[in-house]
Amino acid sequence: MEKFEEVAKRGEQFLEEIILRYPGKRILIVSHGAFIGLTLKQILPAVFQDTFIENTSLTILNNMNGSWDCTLYNCTKHLK
Repeated sequence: MEKFEEVAKRGEQFLEEIILRYPGKRILIVSHGAFIGLTLKQILPAVFQDTFIENTSLTILNNMNGSWDCTLYNCTKHLK
């Protein structure tokens, strides 16, 4: 079984590859909550020591000059 640290690093590498491949583009990524949560903890550890991701929630990340920012986390307003 893959260790959480390995999943987190894989998530970070994936994001880095995507932003290099599609610079300046908006990108939609759909994934399992555990993968999203572990990736968030990896790229923004000061913000996300713990994460919980609701099913079909939305999280918005921005990458500006190599720095990550989360402007929306675990939003489920669209379900109501």
